[in-house]
Amino acid sequence: MSLTQNKLIDTISELKQWMSNPSSKDDYTIYGKDKIEEKLKEDFLPKSTLNGFESLSRWYTNHFVYEMLTNYESTFRLDMTSNGYSILVLANKLEEKYPKNPPYLLFDKAAFWLANSFILDWKERSEELIKIINKNLFTGVLKGGLDFKPSSWFIIDIINQVYEITIQKSELNYPENMEVYQNAIDNWKTDDLNFIDSIVTSLCNFHLENATFGEDQENTADIQFGNLAWFVYAFEILTLLKAREIKGIPNPEKFSHPLMQLSINKLPENQISVINEDLFNKVLQKLND
Repeated sequence: MSLTQNKLIDTISELKQWMSNPSSKDDYTIYGKDKIEEKLKEDFLPKSTLNGFESLSRWYTNHFVYEMLTNYESTFRLDMTSNGYSILVLANKLEEKYPKNPPYLLFDKAAFWLANSFILDWKERSEELIKIINKNLFTGVLKGGLDFKPSSWFIIDIINQVYEITIQKSELNYPENMEVYQNAIDNWKTDDLNFIDSIVTSLCNFHLENATFGEDQENTADIQFGNLAWFVYAFEILTLLKAREIKGIPNPEKFSHPLMQLSINKLPENQISVINEDLFNKVLQKLND
């Protein structure tokens, strides 16, 4: 059995178990929407309001991945993507409001939320988000990034190139070794389809090798894909393929690696419209008051 198949079976099994636990719905209700509504009643909106959106992120993402792996389509993609956009925008607003005590976001999650908007071809939102991330790499929100997360930096690097944005990496926690991603960064615009297939194969192998909770089921900091929902969802590779598509560079119709043959790792064929979340609008309005 291939490593892809092993990870696929593990992911489906673990997510099914998570969803069968009645307390999992608390991410959506008690710790999600209810928590946000509770915070909206306070005179001053605290930065802990973001915790509610992060709980929703876990709920939407787990359901999206499970449905894509079992039903090959999902109604949760829009909610997952829109909610990730909300978190980044609201974190930026809170940083502007409380610059001496801003909220802190996990660097790899910020890159994940960015990637999802980019994959859906939400051009204006993606440009907004990459600028928010670039800005907050120099604030307490992202604290310079993490030099042991090359997969996250890869997403940021590629999207910055698409929007022709340059940042001063020397002032940030940029990895000395970008692992397999350096070859992809250097050659992502190639029109050699066999070459890009080989690059994607190396990225797939790296993804699967780094899709683990770590020793004794504890999530080790330098693991790239230690979130169960990320085990077989190759969002960083889809970011690369979307960047090529935006620039008018063809991608192979079929990839050699089995990871890219999963439905979840296909670029959406049709344009998916942006949605606006009611809770996001309420929180944003309160922050702007």
